[in-house]
Amino acid sequence: MKRIWVVVFLLANSLINPLKASAQQSSAEALLQEMNQAVKTLNYELGFIILGQQFLFPLRYRHAIIDGQVIAQMIQMDVSRREIVRRGDQISYYEPGLDSFSIRGTHIVDYLPPILFADFAHLQQFYRFIDAGSTHAGDHPVNFVRIIAKDKARYNYNLLIDEKSHLPLLIDLLDKDNQTVIEQFRVVSFTVNDDIKTELKAITGLKLPPMLLIPPSDKLKFHWRVEKMPEGFKEISRSSRKLSETEWLETIMYSDGLFNFSVNVVNSDNKVVDEQPFRQGRRTVYTLASGKNSITVIGELPFATAGRIAASVTFTGEN
Repeated sequence: MKRIWVVVFLLANSLINPLKASAQQSSAEALLQEMNQAVKTLNYELGFIILGQQFLFPLRYRHAIIDGQVIAQMIQMDVSRREIVRRGDQISYYEPGLDSFSIRGTHIVDYLPPILFADFAHLQQFYRFIDAGSTHAGDHPVNFVRIIAKDKARYNYNLLIDEKSHLPLLIDLLDKDNQTVIEQFRVVSFTVNDDIKTELKAITGLKLPPMLLIPPSDKLKFHWRVEKMPEGFKEISRSSRKLSETEWLETIMYSDGLFNFSVNVVNSDNKVVDEQPFRQGRRTVYTLASGKNSITVIGELPFATAGRIAASVTFTGEN
């Protein structure tokens, strides 16, 4: 009889654990969706820092909805005073010593973690969302959410989300070991009120700099391809550029909806050599030599994944 009860207990446990994991996934996704909506719809100001192993950027971000239009402003709060302004789908860049310009976009991508604007319904194919409970960030009760890559070939995230406003207060970008912090987004002060609309009102009538025109390019055919790609990454663009009389740069950009990277191939008349991989903030740079071709993977990937992708590039035809 005792043995039967042990079997029953084990069977019950095998049913409960998947249900518990599913409930955690649903709860975490709901918290992430609330954060996504808060970031897009509230009138708020965030004072925050971006902290990496070799840098620290202090920033201020303001966001408001004025007459049905999104108005936002990002200022780098150091000697550079770099400023980015958004009005609707026009995003303008101002930097001392450089010509100002505008581009089309759905949000300011600089400094804000891409997880804030992600399509979570799409990402759940490749990532596990875990509701890790509640804690505090200073005096603020927060929800702790973890985002972990299912294939262990990508970065992971830990997030602390304010329970009241649903705005993010801390976001850690973690290496695939889920321990090493590569980059941290940390809010040091925040305000949610309609006074932000008054402070941003001037942008509604501001003359923004001219649009940066990017000419459309025909579909380019390269004589190389990537054989090994983490599941879910799709090609989003490709380009070609002449570097010198003897060198051409060919680039393909990939994204899984959260992280981006590019594969860059330089064809040269000279023999090339491998270079030491390194990381700049969240971006890995991994270069391999293949005869007279230099293959460089640049993007938001762990070293091992970037290395596998670079090593999988094969050449056909003229290469």
